[in-house]
Amino acid sequence: MRLLPGMVMLMLVLVIAGSARATTDVMPFKDEAQEQQFRQLTEQLRCPKCQNNSIADSNAMIATDMRRRVY
Repeated sequence: MRLLPGMVMLMLVLVIAGSARATTDVMPFKDEAQEQQFRQLTEQLRCPKCQNNSIADSNAMIATDMRRRVY
C-alpha cells in the first residue's frame, strides 16, 4: 500500500513530461500562397522513420527537422 502514492506520482510526472514535449511548431508565413505551398510540400514528402507517413502527419524528430528545412 505504501508503494501506491509513489507510483501515482511517477505516472503524473511522466504524463506531464510527455505533454510538454508534444508542442507544435508555429511558423509565420508572408501570405496564404506561401502557407499553401508549405502544406503541399509537407504532404508530399515522406518521413524516413515512419511507414508511409508524410512529414506533415509524423511526430518523429526527423520529420520536425524536415518541416523546418522546408519552411
